[in-house]
Amino acid sequence: MPFIQTGGRQLFYEISGQGKQPLLLFNGLTMSTAAWTLLLPQLEQRYQVIRLDFQGQGQSEATPQPGYPLPQQADDAAAVLDALGINTVYLVALSYGGMVAQHFVRRHPQRVQRLLLAATLAWSDAVNTEIAASWSQAEKTGGADLRFDISLPWLFSSRFLQAGRAMLPDLRRIAATVAWPNVERIIAGVMAHDARSWLDELQLPVHIIVGDEDRLTPLYQARLLQSGIAGATLSILPGVGHAIHLEAPHVFCQHIFQFAETQPAPKEA
Repeated sequence: MPFIQTGGRQLFYEISGQGKQPLLLFNGLTMSTAAWTLLLPQLEQRYQVIRLDFQGQGQSEATPQPGYPLPQQADDAAAVLDALGINTVYLVALSYGGMVAQHFVRRHPQRVQRLLLAATLAWSDAVNTEIAASWSQAEKTGGADLRFDISLPWLFSSRFLQAGRAMLPDLRRIAATVAWPNVERIIAGVMAHDARSWLDELQLPVHIIVGDEDRLTPLYQARLLQSGIAGATLSILPGVGHAIHLEAPHVFCQHIFQFAETQPAPKEA
């Protein structure tokens, strides 16, 4: 199994694809490497696609500490690249992964050629705190089913909740497999996130995408990222909610491809 050892714990990763350029994907909060399945057929034709489970996710080892700091998660990702002998990547990061990515670029700036941030936060505001608290309370009160039910309007657009309802039973089953104590440790790291004062340190090509129905990481957060990162560009996806990888995988891939083609030539890997 593809594991590496770092910081006294095991991290799970996967690598696939026919392309030469490394593309590193950072998971959302309750995601695992398996959550990128709908994008892989397109991405693997062009890239060497690297996925990893952060500490507390999927098959990576979870340690019983109070929280998993975002800088630590960023350094873990760098350790995976070290183990694979990969120097630089095109980094695509979704939601929680977008927050980790901000720290990753700040701490390891020479390792990222370009950065695409999807549905993510510049800082964890008071609304985000209350949403996280409601999810934890739902888990304690009604278990994974209630947590899943109350998360639906935060994660998906109106269109998806009507047209994509056939996917919901499978998504519910996946949600039930998530170890919630580990997610709460991940959330503890999110609560400390505030990059507003140092976003200007991220000096590389950055593109931001957000759905216009994203209620969890709303447009104002995307605009904060755009205004704080010199030269960053922003695309707003009509009729799309927070879970872009599920609602609009083809559109997501098109933005990944187009951003690569419109930016300066990458640094050598």
